Amino acid sequence: MKKLLLLVITFATFQQFYGQILKGHKHIANDTIYLDFINPFYAPIEARLSPLDSTKKFIKVKSYGFIKHNDTLKKALAIPINRIQDTSKINIKSYLKFKANFGNPNTDFNENRSYLLSYPKGKRYKIIQSFGGKFSHNEPHSKYAIDFGTKVGDTITAVRSGKVFFVKEDSKEHCRTKKCINKANKIYILHEDGSMAHYVHLDFEGALVDIGDMVEAGQPIAISGMTGFTTIPHLHLVLYKYGGISIPFYFKGQKRKKLKQGKYYKRKI
Repeated sequence: MKKLLLLVITFATFQQFYGQILKGHKHIANDTIYLDFINPFYAPIEARLSPLDSTKKFIKVKSYGFIKHNDTLKKALAIPINRIQDTSKINIKSYLKFKANFGNPNTDFNENRSYLLSYPKGKRYKIIQSFGGKFSHNEPHSKYAIDFGTKVGDTITAVRSGKVFFVKEDSKEHCRTKKCINKANKIYILHEDGSMAHYVHLDFEGALVDIGDMVEAGQPIAISGMTGFTTIPHLHLVLYKYGGISIPFYFKGQKRKKLKQGKYYKRKI
């Protein structure tokens, strides 16, 4: 007889530095347990799975899956039931390596598109760190990030219209090391062309939007804070394409395409 149970699976390394939650179903049939992964996010997910050296002889995994919102990667993992002591508690990290990224590899976006600055019209802020900054903007996922010197309580606005697909606002913690990287409050917005904007280090309960909301460019979306891996209050803004790779972006009303570290920039539009 086939059994169907609902479970929630937490991956501490979803897209390397996110603490995220995927939903799943557990099927028990023919002396085998099958795990299906379900994407609850409004953004699509690319998932890559591989067995551990200690389990590759007896488990089966789907090495790749592209999962749209509310879609299911069926039979992503199959484990013989005699290999599990307690079928009600399955730690998938004991069987496989899991890596996933938001985004759709079939989308085509314009890297020369310009955006609004991420604060209200008339405001000006100093660039704490720009593209390729030596402190923390030196890896593929952060190369094209910009840190604006906002203060705790300042208003953050959307750089472009899109749909909110992730909100975290429950943290009050920050520290100077990467052990706090998952403590940052943040909002993620999916754009029409498949690119995604991440607004990071927001205030506790500082989100002004909810998951599923459609926002317009220039709309207030959050309150700036000091949470996560940071030494001073600021807004960390980065745009992504599929694969968790940051992409360059430019701002309307600015003469320079790349904003210069140490300079102040006023939003004129």
